[in-house]
Amino acid sequence: MALLLWALACELLALISGSLWPSLLSAGLYALFFVAHWRSLLPYPRRLGLATLALAGLWLLSPRPSLAVAGQLAAAFAYYASFIAALGLTQCLVKRLPQLANLHHLLLNGSAIWLYPRYLSCALLLGSLLSFGMLNLICGTLQQHLHNQPLSQEARDAGQRGVLTSALRGFALVPLLAPTSVTMAIIGRELPGLGWTTLLPFGIAAALLLSLIGWRAENNRLGALTGMLPAATSHALRGPIIGGLMGIAAITLLASLSPLSPTQAAMLVLPTAVAGWLWHSLKQATAVHDELASTLAGMRNEVFIFGCAALLGGLAGQLLPLHGLAATLAVRPGLLHLIEAATLLGMIGLALVGVAPIVTLSLLAALLAQLAALGVPPLGPAVALVCGFAMAMLLSPFGPSALMLSRLSGVSPWHLAVGWNVRLVVISLPLLLLLPLLT
Repeated sequence: MALLLWALACELLALISGSLWPSLLSAGLYALFFVAHWRSLLPYPRRLGLATLALAGLWLLSPRPSLAVAGQLAAAFAYYASFIAALGLTQCLVKRLPQLANLHHLLLNGSAIWLYPRYLSCALLLGSLLSFGMLNLICGTLQQHLHNQPLSQEARDAGQRGVLTSALRGFALVPLLAPTSVTMAIIGRELPGLGWTTLLPFGIAAALLLSLIGWRAENNRLGALTGMLPAATSHALRGPIIGGLMGIAAITLLASLSPLSPTQAAMLVLPTAVAGWLWHSLKQATAVHDELASTLAGMRNEVFIFGCAALLGGLAGQLLPLHGLAATLAVRPGLLHLIEAATLLGMIGLALVGVAPIVTLSLLAALLAQLAALGVPPLGPAVALVCGFAMAMLLSPFGPSALMLSRLSGVSPWHLAVGWNVRLVVISLPLLLLLPLLT
């Protein structure tokens, strides 16, 4: 089980040193772990792994394979897998912060008109730092809150829908706004010239649009949970809030003082902070090591999916004939807008038929990087990628966020993702399709 932890450590060393060999060692350690634990993976990651192997076989039989490209693909696998592993370690903090049990009590107090924005903001902030751990936290503490409140079954059902919808939509704002999001990690790596600050204005516009559309309906549902709540104080959450803000400040400072991007800075800061917190709590290096290794082992499916997504994207970029497309776009630039629209709509459509959004994002980002190298302007398609990924997160019943909320709440993932969000997506889609045109 310790192989995943050592693989992550090697990739973090690669970020610090700027060397390739720690990334290659990291990729090797990841490969050893997944070969040894293949049977413990869920069916979807296994199918994705077989598809990746098939595409790798096609690449090896093509006239273009080389050791240099193979090294780049291995490094991409290690980077993507380590990104989700590094952020996922923050789950270790959730069970050691009992103050978070009062989360819903705090969010449901105050002016009723701001219930939905408070939940969205909370999901965005926690999702930026805890990744999928935020969904565990909000859903787990919700059941405890419902148990302690004298509410009718109708109010419970309405309130649960409001909280789950707000959590999923707030999590979908992370790729639009957060430097720690997987979209920024992938686009920043494939297109170094497009940083978080370049994409942020478009993310803010999309986030405001999505937040305003669902405000009234979900606010009313969340209001069903307020009941006769006693006054709440933020004192119990002061420590976690200060810790979260310090984490964001540390990420920003490291990114500004080093060649690292904000995403890469987060990959270094968050695991270091978690390990330091565990050392402060446990006082034993072996106990810290075992907890970190155990947490990563529990995330093996997500880590494998992210790594395979990197390989699929890189292999597709090597196999597809993109020079002809780039030449066509050079003489007919209007086609680029069609590609932007197809990118956004394609991510949503593929998510509905079972292709994980992270896989589509990796494929399209790798293709976009190849086109950018051939002179195609990348900003418009990148904005479409970010917006499409957020929409796919909302609508995909196969995505990890919908599946996790379904498992924790007992609500069907189709009902939770499609049934509760399709109206929001249909209303916002025409306006989101205009955003790439503003680049």
